[in-house]
Amino acid sequence: MKTNVDLLTADHQARADAVDVTRSFIVQAPAGSGKTELLIQRYLFLLATVSEPEEVVAITFTNKAAAEMRHRVAHALERAADGETGDAEHEQRTLSAAARILQRDRKYNWRLRESPRRMRIMTMDAFCASVTRMLPVSSHLGGSMSTVADAQMKRLYSDAAIATLDWLPLGDARAAKLERVLRHLDNNVGDYVSYLAKMLAKRDQWIPFTGPGATDNADQVRAALEATIDDQVRAHLHIVRKVFFELGTQQHRELLRYAGKNLQEKSGAEHALAELDVVAWPEATSDNVDLWRAIASVLLKLDGDIRVSVDVRSGFPAKDDGEKTAFKEWLLVLQEQRGLKEQLATVQLLPDATYRDEQWQVMLALFDVLPLAVAELQRLFAERGVNDHVEVAQAASKALGNADEPGELSMLLDYRISHLLVDEMQDTSISQYQLLSKLTAGWEPGDGRTLFCVGDPMQSVYRFRDAEVGQFIAARKHGIGTLNLDSLILRQNFRSGAELVAWFNTTFERVLPREDDVATGAISYSPSVPVESRAGEGIVEIHPLIEAGMEEEAACSASVIESCLRKNSDHNVAVLVRSRSQLPKLLDILRRKNISCQAIEIDRLTDLPEVIDLLALTRALCHEGDRIAWLAMLRAPWVGLSWSDIHALVKNDSRSTVSELCSDGERLLALSPDGRSRLQRFLRSLEPFAVAHGTRSLRERIERAWLTFGGPACLQSPEQVENAYRYLDVIGKLELGGTIQDIATLEQQLDEERVSSHGDEHTRVQVMTMHKAKGLQFDHVVLHGLGRTTGGSNKDVLAWLPVTAEDGASGMIISPLGPRTAVEKDPLHRFIEQSARESDRLELDRLLYVACTRAIHSLHLVGSVGTRKKGAELGAPFRESLLYRLWPLVEQHYEAAFAAGAGEDTAAVFETDEPVFMAAEIRRMEQPWQVPSIPEPPPAVVVRPTSDAREVDYYWVGSAARHAGTIVHRWLQKMADGSLANDGLPADLDAVSGRWARSLGVPDNDLKGVLDRVRLAVESALNDEQGRWLLSGAGYSELRLGGVHDGEVVNIVIDRVRVAEDGVHWLVDYKTSTHEGGNLSGFLEQEVARYLPQLRLYRAIYSGITDAELRTALYFPLLQKFIEVDAQHGES
Repeated sequence: MKTNVDLLTADHQARADAVDVTRSFIVQAPAGSGKTELLIQRYLFLLATVSEPEEVVAITFTNKAAAEMRHRVAHALERAADGETGDAEHEQRTLSAAARILQRDRKYNWRLRESPRRMRIMTMDAFCASVTRMLPVSSHLGGSMSTVADAQMKRLYSDAAIATLDWLPLGDARAAKLERVLRHLDNNVGDYVSYLAKMLAKRDQWIPFTGPGATDNADQVRAALEATIDDQVRAHLHIVRKVFFELGTQQHRELLRYAGKNLQEKSGAEHALAELDVVAWPEATSDNVDLWRAIASVLLKLDGDIRVSVDVRSGFPAKDDGEKTAFKEWLLVLQEQRGLKEQLATVQLLPDATYRDEQWQVMLALFDVLPLAVAELQRLFAERGVNDHVEVAQAASKALGNADEPGELSMLLDYRISHLLVDEMQDTSISQYQLLSKLTAGWEPGDGRTLFCVGDPMQSVYRFRDAEVGQFIAARKHGIGTLNLDSLILRQNFRSGAELVAWFNTTFERVLPREDDVATGAISYSPSVPVESRAGEGIVEIHPLIEAGMEEEAACSASVIESCLRKNSDHNVAVLVRSRSQLPKLLDILRRKNISCQAIEIDRLTDLPEVIDLLALTRALCHEGDRIAWLAMLRAPWVGLSWSDIHALVKNDSRSTVSELCSDGERLLALSPDGRSRLQRFLRSLEPFAVAHGTRSLRERIERAWLTFGGPACLQSPEQVENAYRYLDVIGKLELGGTIQDIATLEQQLDEERVSSHGDEHTRVQVMTMHKAKGLQFDHVVLHGLGRTTGGSNKDVLAWLPVTAEDGASGMIISPLGPRTAVEKDPLHRFIEQSARESDRLELDRLLYVACTRAIHSLHLVGSVGTRKKGAELGAPFRESLLYRLWPLVEQHYEAAFAAGAGEDTAAVFETDEPVFMAAEIRRMEQPWQVPSIPEPPPAVVVRPTSDAREVDYYWVGSAARHAGTIVHRWLQKMADGSLANDGLPADLDAVSGRWARSLGVPDNDLKGVLDRVRLAVESALNDEQGRWLLSGAGYSELRLGGVHDGEVVNIVIDRVRVAEDGVHWLVDYKTSTHEGGNLSGFLEQEVARYLPQLRLYRAIYSGITDAELRTALYFPLLQKFIEVDAQHGES
């Protein structure tokens, strides 16, 4: 066993090797090992060797990771430019590399600090999109295509599946195949559409195996698929045989044969074990599957655990005590073998390596139907000018060609990309690995091109996003494509205290599998070493609960949180859960205890009252006959009708629309005076928005109506206002032609949108899922609800299992579901389901590792188990729970708590407040309501008619330029508000800008010029360092304020308020002016003079709401000029 000194020495060497720019590497970087810093160092070292910065491409997993990497690289360059050299060794290495880059920057005139977009740091999706844009024809993805919201895409998948049914009346061969599939599903069209829609979302996984032409070469396809099944069967048997080879002897084989003969004699039917060869264990081949299944059935109980005793039912009659004793002793040895029972459970379900004829006929039918569904989907993509990430990735792969026939793009990129870096390598999919293989085809050691992959397979937790961790293991052993990679493992943990690191090492050495396995995706534990300065630090506390309900469990976690906050006044606490459903009780108790917390993407947008009201308004404006929406709108707080008034309004008339009933004088007289007043006021306010206007978008109609009704006045916090505008942003993305074509799609999208609560400046508690915590760190971590489980997943009509061979080659096991009427499941499908469950179990172990290793100072484990035998014995956790994974290590804590009687009085130990039940109160505005009045001006002020300072913006330019300016403002607002990633041009920029332009009335002959101007302005802002600063960080966009200035009531809209790091509030106005010819400075001076009064007005109004230092400026994105204007003295 290696000592900490050995591991530390290896770590230092690995970090030194990682910046060797002549070699290609794959690096395993466990939690807290400084992976991002190493990636940045490698990137900087590579930049110092190339002629153009675009030759180095870094690919990350998320937009957030790409933005962080860009920021850290830019920060290193700034520090190096300021002459900093750093204190710590890793800082010195980073800043030294940054200093060399600055020299190269000057030599080659890169201007990286002024044009950081030359640094190609992007997500895999963004990279694929850039590839397709380079050669739109060969990628078959030309034109302006946008990637739409998930809910819209799901609807498109369903529409494509439904469209295949249009082929049924044709009566041709395809129709016959469709009929065969439908009969297989008992003609349940709903199931058919649902199954195909799910499969279309993951078509990149199965198209290579079931694409066009599969039925033309049916025999070859069948042979290849059956060979893959055979490979997987042998791989699983090899794992089990290896264990038995180590732990089993000839005596144990004789005992198994003995049991088999007894079972055969008892049943009268042949038993495979009766003829077991006692000389050696059966070979790991498909021919021996029956034998291995029989071994597994003798060793396992019905519940999947290894037996603890045997009797006549398992082949050991009562009289044979010697055999029974010997076999039970062996069973005790097998029980200690980690993961064996799961492996044996899989062996029990191993299928035959051939398809039954009936199976194969359904498969052939599906092979014809699935390409048809893909074709219908691509038709819909073309019609609607959209695509999904799968389509973009496949187009990029197609453009790159293959190893034997590289495409034009592949050869082009050979000249453009010298070095490739890939972050979070463990979370890439099989198709992404194949893309990397094509990109690096022909690369050889020493040719000046390198691939650097970094990740941590122990933190691979994204199977639901098609991550295939087995590929990481295969790449480490065999490289990627033709390129070999040197393997490095980092060992030092800079994050956690030494005692925590020791607990991680002890715990996950037992929780994670003993060995890596490509076929199953098993990842063994790689131990870490703490830094010397953290010796003696870190604690792990187990909080055992017995028979605790969710309320008591939440009370326990709340008590732990209180204790952490009380003992550590400047530390933060994170509460991590496996599922959001485990949080409501805890959040409620924290609110009752006045503990402020930030809940990260926990609430669904569709569950929020302010959004429910806006949705009712949207549905009502889109469909006058939507009775429920109209009644909900009348119940919303901006109207606030009582139930009795609503009943009086609509009773005894189910045919008329609500709007028609609102015009019925007799019904209005039946309302209470308050209700009648509220309704009449609302109807007057609604009238301008009831009918769609061709030049006004639906988003604008809803927003204006909501503001007119006094919607914001009904809200109680800035977060609610933010949620309302987030809803409006969703409307802006989904609307088409001034309406929502499909309300169900809107509701589905809202259901998928998660919102965060922000807390305040004193908030030190964050609550999130374990997946969201990946990549973060916290002083104290509370793992809440460890004993609870989550729901299952839906089945697909064609169950498939992506597999990775030992050498990294990818394959697929495919099986249709058995008919709905089948009593027994198809064996092949059962095996696929079991393999998926086993992969989920292995990933659950890794998720637990991710959650635990977020802790810096302390880790708290909170979970409850039940009892059995009417409370006489301690029970065990649910098999699917995280606590079950830890049970061998924490069971003694629960035994002690149970023995001490904690199970009898859990509720008393953690006191919870009695719930207070209150009658529901209607939220409603006071009547009469009007827009709040502006504070009374001094007596000398004479109020003149209201003006809008915004009108000065574009009075001097043509309408096309004015409309372009309006659209640019919208995009800059979206980027500044964070609703778009500002790491690159939005993929749908032209499409969305076109819709906006048409809604503004831009003529077709002016449209191209407007779109070109918008694209140039947005791109220039993103390429400009000052522009990126302006669009990032704290602040406000399109801030609307009102007040009295120089005796006049004014309303202003400040384009951007940027709150700088030093506390200064910058009031910035965007100007989309351009300037041709010379004397740019003279032009800018004229612009400053033109807009100086406007900036003075902004400063005067804004100063009434803050005491912060104020500065004003104009920003010209097309000119990339940021001009500070002294609004007090009129200087620039």
